[in-house]
Amino acid sequence: MFAIERLEELDFTLDDLPRCRRPGRVLVADPAHFDLEYAINPHMRDERGELKRVDRPRARAQWQALVDALVASGLEVDVLPALEGQPDLVFCANQALPVAADVAPDGIARVVPSRMAHAERRGEVAHVIAALERLGYRVDSPTDAAPMEGMGDGLWHPGRRLLWAGVGPRSSREAWREIAQRYRVPTILLELVDPDFYHLDTALALLDEDACLWLPEALAPQSRELVRALFPRAVEADPEEARARLACNAFCADGKRVFLDAGAQRTAQRLQRAGFTPLSLDTGEFLKSGGSVFCMKLLHGPV
Repeated sequence: MFAIERLEELDFTLDDLPRCRRPGRVLVADPAHFDLEYAINPHMRDERGELKRVDRPRARAQWQALVDALVASGLEVDVLPALEGQPDLVFCANQALPVAADVAPDGIARVVPSRMAHAERRGEVAHVIAALERLGYRVDSPTDAAPMEGMGDGLWHPGRRLLWAGVGPRSSREAWREIAQRYRVPTILLELVDPDFYHLDTALALLDEDACLWLPEALAPQSRELVRALFPRAVEADPEEARARLACNAFCADGKRVFLDAGAQRTAQRLQRAGFTPLSLDTGEFLKSGGSVFCMKLLHGPV
C-alpha cells in the first residue's frame, strides 16, 4: 500500500525510507500581472465581502525582496515570465508536481501537470510546465482524477523518499492515490478541514527530516496523528498568525533557516526556540490573495 491515511496503516519509519537529495533550485514567476480579479479562497475578500485591492508597486518590491533572499541563501533561482490574463501565476507552487530523478523509479526527473480546481487558474499550467521541460524535466500525463494542485498540496519530505499530500478543496484523494501508485512512492494523505487552509502548504511546512511547522486544527484528527508520528519536532504556529498571516506557508531549504511572513512574530519566536533561524519577509500584498512565501516558488531538482 503506497497511500496512507490512518496511523494504523503506517508500516515504516523514516529510517526505512531511501535518502534523497534536498532540492537546491526554485522557480519563481514575475508578478507583472498580479492582481485580485476574482475570489477563489476566503482570504481574497474584505470584511464587506469585496475583493481586496493590491498595491502593485509594493507587491513588486515584496516579490523582489523574496527573490533576493532566496538567492542570498544559496538557492538557484529561475524566473518565469509573467502571463497576461493570469493574475495568480505568481503562486507558482500550484501548477505542477516535480518528481526528482532520485525519487522517480527509473531515475528520470519528471513533472506532473496539475489539474486546477478553478477554471480561472487553468491557463497557468502549460506556461509552468513548458518552463520545467526546458529545465530538463520529462513531462508526464496529468492524473486521471481531478483536481490535483501540485506542490500546493504535495510536499516532498526533506531528505527522504516520501510525499505528504493534502486532500480537500484543491486536490482529491483519488489523484494522490494515483500519484502514489504511478511512482510507487509512499504518500501520506492529510485531510484539510478548515476553509481558510485550502492547500496543505497553508497548514504544514516541512522544515527538516524530523521537524515541521504546522497548525494541528487545520487537519482532521487522523491526519494529526500521522504528523505527530513522523515529526518528533512539530512546532505549532500561533493560531491567529496561521490564519491571518499564513504563518505556516513558510519555506525552509536547508533545515535551519525558515522564511516566513514578517507579521508572524510569535510563530518566529517559537521557531527560534526550536533551534531554527526565522527570516522575516513582508508578503502583505500577496496575503490578500491567500498566499505567502511557500506559494510563491516551486522547489525542484535534482534533474
